[in-house]
Amino acid sequence: MSDAPSFQFEDLIDRLLLMVTLNSTLLHFLLSSQVEESVDPDRVDSLTQGLLRTRKWMEEATAMKGIPPSTQNIMTLIVKRLSQIESLLPKLSEKAKRAETHPAQEILSILDGGHIPSQTPGDSESAEGEKIIPLVGGEPTRPLEAFRKVDVEDDQFGLIGQTQRLIQQYSKRCHVLMPTFWLETIREIHKYRSDSPYIGDVMELPARTIMATAKGLLTEAPGARLLQDLMKTRQQETYLTGSEMERIERAVAKYYQGLEKVLKEEKLSVKEKILEAQTAFDGFGWGGPELEKRIIKRLNQQCAESLESAEKASDEPRQVIYAEITKLLCKLQHAILAEPRMIEILAQMKP
Repeated sequence: MSDAPSFQFEDLIDRLLLMVTLNSTLLHFLLSSQVEESVDPDRVDSLTQGLLRTRKWMEEATAMKGIPPSTQNIMTLIVKRLSQIESLLPKLSEKAKRAETHPAQEILSILDGGHIPSQTPGDSESAEGEKIIPLVGGEPTRPLEAFRKVDVEDDQFGLIGQTQRLIQQYSKRCHVLMPTFWLETIREIHKYRSDSPYIGDVMELPARTIMATAKGLLTEAPGARLLQDLMKTRQQETYLTGSEMERIERAVAKYYQGLEKVLKEEKLSVKEKILEAQTAFDGFGWGGPELEKRIIKRLNQQCAESLESAEKASDEPRQVIYAEITKLLCKLQHAILAEPRMIEILAQMKP
């Protein structure tokens, strides 16, 4: 006798509603990427994970006992289309990662006084054959650098230490991988240096928001209880993988790139930045139906609060900083949904 579940129209409605949600998410992703003229690889990876789980869920329905043949044919076609999209998204992700990583490396290379990768052999020969003689004595003025990255973070606001001690305090009774993800994000934010008077706000404002996220997971309902329950079924994990760290590094690098004009004290387009933040917030990732949504909802609320601060802050630089914080949090949420361990945890948390 087959163990396959019996077909129920109520279950079919749930699956089709999920398909409609996924379809609208993919459509929003395509349109927003077209408007922004860039693709977020973390968002692509999170969509891939969601698509994979949705496809498997839909595939199960095609094997249910008592499913009408016509319905089965339609469901099979949907599964086939999902599988086709699923095979394309990883290629898009790799292309997006290359496009996002190379400019960042080139910028950092230039700021460090290194070789410019895009220089052609002809340019090199021309440069060697000519010496630039300044019209007035002295060396040419070096352009003001917006920021630079260093190897060791500087915990000038004490936020790294506070968050680390909190995690250590609760690690015996709470699973701490997700809080550790946020701790490493705070660390990464503090690995940047700038002579700009705005660097304090650029570092402190997002770090305080993210510290509140980690603290809420460990000390407030429902996160504290869910992390305690998780310890009963899952071995403690206190270190991030290379892939998880890479997503944090790229998210923070993107954050600083978005604030280049603030740090250089150049003319700002606040309206454009707020529109970018609104677009990112509209595309906030919730994941599939099997994930615990209450923790995700808390981060969504923090994104909404940052977006509101961007609209209401008293000066333009702060408005832009809060807009970029909104984008950073949304990107980090997509990073979480793109990583198998994080998804497993959110799935295990759900009752």
